Amino acid sequence: MAFDAAAYTPAAQTAMPRPTAALIDASEAPCPMWAAENPDRALALLFVAPHDCAAVDVLVSL
Repeated sequence: MAFDAAAYTPAAQTAMPRPTAALIDASEAPCPMWAAENPDRALALLFVAPHDCAAVDVLVSL
């Protein structure tokens, strides 16, 4: 047989994963230069993780 079965006991999780909303709230605001070079991606990012930042001003001025 190519593979042998082995007993595997997964380790207990010590820390619970952070909820998605907490990860979105902790994300950094996008760089205005990146927003100017990638307006579609910046709009998608700001739609998912809204920030009041300089990238919004860049996108409005385009």
